[in-house]
Amino acid sequence: MHKKQYMTAIFYHDDDQKRLAELTKEQMQRVVTRSIMTSILPVTTFYLAECYHQKYMLQNHPKLFQSLGITTSEVIDSYVATRLNGYLGGYGDKSEFESEWQKLKISEEQADYIRSHLGETLKRC
Repeated sequence: MHKKQYMTAIFYHDDDQKRLAELTKEQMQRVVTRSIMTSILPVTTFYLAECYHQKYMLQNHPKLFQSLGITTSEVIDSYVATRLNGYLGGYGDKSEFESEWQKLKISEEQADYIRSHLGETLKRC
């Protein structure tokens, strides 16, 4: 069982969102072998995690993080940080990264760094 602090969840605002979330979870469960533990819950009061928790995978690569020129207080709203955090967390593959990295307006050196770390923590279904 996941602790609430670290659980994955989809929060819905209305019945349509709930239905879509449940349908998507059911479809994905047919594709993956382990149980999907994501909870589907109504929206209530939401609290942001402290800055040091934001984009955790990216912040574990301090030289890359610093090279982006994003402060820890800005990281929560950064699309680039979100995308790079996902790649570093093992979500996405080389072909996806190659089709996207220039649109993120990162340098070739930053892209090379991401390339060299793709797959290190790849999430397998």
